[in-house]
Amino acid sequence: MRADARRNRERILKAAREVFAEQGAAAQMEPIARRAGVGVGTLYRNFPTRRALIGAMRAEWTAERTANLERALATTDPWTAVTEYVRRGAEAMSRDAGLREVFPDLPAKETTPEDEAAFRDRLAVLVRRAHDAGALRPEVTAETYNGMMVGLGAAITAGTDWRLAADILLAGLRATPT
Repeated sequence: MRADARRNRERILKAAREVFAEQGAAAQMEPIARRAGVGVGTLYRNFPTRRALIGAMRAEWTAERTANLERALATTDPWTAVTEYVRRGAEAMSRDAGLREVFPDLPAKETTPEDEAAFRDRLAVLVRRAHDAGALRPEVTAETYNGMMVGLGAAITAGTDWRLAADILLAGLRATPT
């Protein structure tokens, strides 16, 4: 890819993230092109469909989600790791309507099966560490954890303060002392 074409693509993705963050799923292609400073034709040459553009944004969101998980896994205390992962995810969703509204609805086929499996495996490590420490309710799995994060996004979309929503989720995840 030529340098100018690569810069156009990067500007389009940056603009798309901004527009989707502000407008959520209702975001349209024309305002994205305007914000990127390119013509609609340039946008469509890079992303032939709205779904292709969302797929590219999903790849960025997935990379951020993975980096967030890796930071949590680097935390020594298992409960602190869970707390940090939930809070970072909630904060990210509070700033980005597109992340809350669009990301959960995209089919898993938008990412490679290897990437999804690697993420699930790493999330399972976080969950297992918290289980082993007695910090996480035993019935919580990586799959239920992901579902609860989608629910957290819905609560934020409905107007719940992200900090309160994260606190409530964390209270429900925490194992109760016996």
